[in-house]
Amino acid sequence: MTAEFTETRSPYNPLGAKGVAEAGTVGAPPAVANAVMDALAPLGVRNVDLPLTAEKLWRLMEAARPSKSPS
Repeated sequence: MTAEFTETRSPYNPLGAKGVAEAGTVGAPPAVANAVMDALAPLGVRNVDLPLTAEKLWRLMEAARPSKSPS
């Protein structure tokens, strides 16, 4: 087997550069979001919107916490 490369410039930008490694990274955000959903499912959280921020996750967890009623 022989690997060959054909270099062509992109006509869409002044440098002629093209992306190469994006395909390997596009799956990470959904995977992390699904992991967060799995972690928060016991709290009753059913939806988490991207982007995930510390404040957003804290609010979701606080909203899922049982409310303390005055005695």
